[in-house]
Amino acid sequence: MAASSKKEETDLFDLLKDLAKNWKIMIPCLIVSGIIGVFVALWIRPIYQVDALLQIESKNNKSMGMTGGLGNLFATTSPAETEIELIKSRQIIGEAVEKMRLQYVATPINKLDRLLHHEGRMELNNFDFPWETLPKEEKIKPWIAEVTDSLTYDLYDHHNKKILSGQIGQTYRVPYANDTLIFSVLNMKATAGQRFELGKMERLDAIDKFKGAFDVKEKGKKTGILEFSYQDIYPDRATKILNEIATSYLRQNVEQRNAEAQKTLEFLEKQLPDIKAQMDSSLLKFNTYRNKVGSVDIGAETQIILEKRNKLQQSLLDLQQRKQSAIRLFQPEHPTIKTLEDQENNIKRELASNYAATKKLPNTQQEVLKLTNEVEMSKHLYTTMLNNIQQLKLVSAGEVGSVRIIDFAEEVSRPFKPKKGMVVFISLFLGLIFGAVIISIKSKLNSGVRDANLIERETGFSVYAKVPKGNPNGTKGTRPLAVVEPDDVAVESLRALRSSLEFSMDEGVHTIIGVSGLIPGVGKSFISVNLAALFAGLGKKVLLIDADLRKGRLHKEFGIKRGKGLSQILLHTATLEDVISSTEVNNLDVIQCGNVPSNPSELLGSKHYSTLIENLKNQYDLIIVDTPPIMLVTDAAQACRVASQIVMVIEYNRHSIEAIKDGMKQLLKGNEEAHASFVINKYEHGHNDGYGYKYGKY
Repeated sequence: MAASSKKEETDLFDLLKDLAKNWKIMIPCLIVSGIIGVFVALWIRPIYQVDALLQIESKNNKSMGMTGGLGNLFATTSPAETEIELIKSRQIIGEAVEKMRLQYVATPINKLDRLLHHEGRMELNNFDFPWETLPKEEKIKPWIAEVTDSLTYDLYDHHNKKILSGQIGQTYRVPYANDTLIFSVLNMKATAGQRFELGKMERLDAIDKFKGAFDVKEKGKKTGILEFSYQDIYPDRATKILNEIATSYLRQNVEQRNAEAQKTLEFLEKQLPDIKAQMDSSLLKFNTYRNKVGSVDIGAETQIILEKRNKLQQSLLDLQQRKQSAIRLFQPEHPTIKTLEDQENNIKRELASNYAATKKLPNTQQEVLKLTNEVEMSKHLYTTMLNNIQQLKLVSAGEVGSVRIIDFAEEVSRPFKPKKGMVVFISLFLGLIFGAVIISIKSKLNSGVRDANLIERETGFSVYAKVPKGNPNGTKGTRPLAVVEPDDVAVESLRALRSSLEFSMDEGVHTIIGVSGLIPGVGKSFISVNLAALFAGLGKKVLLIDADLRKGRLHKEFGIKRGKGLSQILLHTATLEDVISSTEVNNLDVIQCGNVPSNPSELLGSKHYSTLIENLKNQYDLIIVDTPPIMLVTDAAQACRVASQIVMVIEYNRHSIEAIKDGMKQLLKGNEEAHASFVINKYEHGHNDGYGYKYGKY
């Protein structure tokens, strides 16, 4: 686990290092993405969000006040999820869309005004025309309204033909295309010259667009509190729209409850005469029987049985009403229904027991008890129905609903979005990702070799040093970096190269080291100059020859004025005394390239060049020959044919292994006995290289 975490840290470190290395790619990406982010943040129209709160009465709550026990009977509310879907229905939203004229669209079209947030505003009240009569290709073309001053405007059709000049609040009926165009502007806040694209959406399209900006959700769990929210570019319009939705839902809720109450009232009023006739009939039967048998003395026991039966029957009637109300709200298997059914069965068993006790009484008392019970029950039913009718009339007249508005929407001053800081941050992040992708693609397309082991395995030659980027100034004045900054990390690596070359040299033999590179710019001359300075520091007498007769520049490294050099010696126009220059580095002399000859390759391949080197070997302990790039000209192979050591300088992550192998092959032509090696210049240490970057300070 620790190893995995360390690897992730290493990968992240290497990624950040790659990004820093490719700052020339990253900085433009970040600048461009930042500019785009600022532009987008300014371009997006501010969106304002307003909200309102409504309370939905719970279905299990009993209605308070005069409605009494009818609360459950006429409660029409449902769970919050159901209410939310009802609020989002076309019945509620469609009414608000039509009332607020949201199917009409007037969009400002000036891009500079939008960027500076100086856009005007126009709201249409009417824009009606039989659009179906227009060809399909003309329906999609917008009409244009151009503001002439704060109160007037000009209307142009989709052919840019002026139709009318109008004022705010006026409705115009204009003949157009064998029909009538009805147009009016409800509100306008704009400056002269501002233009608007006009259009009309289908009702369903307007409703769908509204739903995209509208949301309703329950605040908390099972609280019965619904939160409405709506987003619009105009905060005052958003407030009006949301309040319209809330009041529209409240109004329809009241109308629905009153409609149900009215239907129930009509039903009860139709049943009332029958109940009254039933009561009169039971009372007539009772009086007739009493006249027939005379006065009947009812004992205390009979009276108790009668009172108990009346109470049980009334309780049964009330319980059955509650059960009917519950059935409208719950499924038959719901615990509430089951409980009411159990209570109903218990009362029926008590009634059966009461009837059994009645059988023990005399026949006359049984009949009186029966008739008295019928009279009492019919009176109770009639009275209850009258009370219900009165309560329903109060419900209908009082416009009682199951919804109340807690908080109306209020206009806000701060936009809900866009979050400008977040937009810019996301844009910069995307710019960072985009830059990283470019760098990654560039890295993948670059087939350069990074692994020294791969080079050694594929070529058979050793990599003697991996030289990181040293002091960016290279040399200071006329002295090499190895003299000026001896503790630089690049110099430390060059010391390793010097040691490796020393180990491969024959003791007591004057050595000639040929230094070349694959292509220009790999740091070949940097290696030659500093390697020569390091050998001179050991007390050896060193000669550095610039054999790049075409574009030699070693004289610049030591502040030597360009003059006669190697080319003049080979052309027999100068002597050694004329071309050998001393430097500020002790024990180090330089022969510069000289003037550019017409045949540099032939000069380096001549016998005179070989003789010259042989003569110089007797004067110096070590000769370093700086040659041209091998992949461009054959001069390097000609110059290195006299060398006992050949060092090829390659740049880290720049060359393919095939190019490296081919370059070394070309360099060894005519001198296969030379001891060859590689130096990787501009090497980039990975996170796992440990001390690579800090070694110089150590």
